[in-house]
Amino acid sequence: MVLGPIFMILIVVGIVAGIIYLLRLFGAAGPSVNSHTAHDRALALLKERYAKGEIDATEFTERKKVLVE
Repeated sequence: MVLGPIFMILIVVGIVAGIIYLLRLFGAAGPSVNSHTAHDRALALLKERYAKGEIDATEFTERKKVLVE
């Protein structure tokens, strides 16, 4: 009689944990992957602008410092 409710609680916890795992696996739990990709793209664009000579070393360093934080 005591084990029934305990198993029921464990089943509910397992289902909730499974749903959370699936949401994180497929990226529906947050923008962490997208923000990381956007950060990499922004840094690549900054390096490209510096390589083309559109910005100087000081501006490159300041902008990179902002992106890295």
